[in-house]
Amino acid sequence: MYPILFNYKIITIGSYGLLLGAAFYISFLLLEREFKLREIDPDLAYKMLIAIIPSAVIGAKFFHILENLEEFLAAPADMLFSGAGLSVYGGFVLSFIVAIILIRSNNQPVLTVFDASSPAMALGYGIGRLGCHASGDGCYGIATNSFLGMAYPNGIVPVSVNVYPTPLFESFMSFVFLIILLKLRKKETKAGFIFFLYLIMNGAARFSVEFIRLNPIAAFGFTQAQLVAIIFIAIGITGMFHINR
Repeated sequence: MYPILFNYKIITIGSYGLLLGAAFYISFLLLEREFKLREIDPDLAYKMLIAIIPSAVIGAKFFHILENLEEFLAAPADMLFSGAGLSVYGGFVLSFIVAIILIRSNNQPVLTVFDASSPAMALGYGIGRLGCHASGDGCYGIATNSFLGMAYPNGIVPVSVNVYPTPLFESFMSFVFLIILLKLRKKETKAGFIFFLYLIMNGAARFSVEFIRLNPIAAFGFTQAQLVAIIFIAIGITGMFHINR
């Protein structure tokens, strides 16, 4: 693993930060393209990018703190100002809220914009998870003797035994979802169908992979990410039912 790619005096470039930046930028290019294809004002893509980047980081940090409250209370400053320790689903939740407010304030149909944004979400998620893998930030799976296992001895959170590389699993699935969504958007579908399908697929994938991850149990025998994943799936199924009525 290569958590630090370049370090000179006060300048440090990490693999996670680089890939996270790439995730936002490449996703934005796809988002802008999808908006133009759907005849949505491309300027809205710029506004969403500017609003979503800080909200995603804040939401991701907030959810990570909730997942590791004891660690936060022991050293709050260390966790707050650390570049590591971000919960993807926390970033998703806050970004969705900010995006809805922004879309409505620009008098655009929320579901149509979310349909156009779904491929970009899948792309960004996939690239972002590659950043987790490259930096070895600790979001690994449980120890395993499987041929799929690998160690992260040089990661931000070092692990010398073989564990499931869950970031790679999530990244692979996200790219599969991207292909599916790009194919579906060429067909006539009801507004919201692509977005609700993405919520179901993403939620199902994350719910499943949590069984081999090291996240602590939050409630009802599930991790915090699994509970959010269940909400995503429920919203997706409810949305599907609503648009097909």
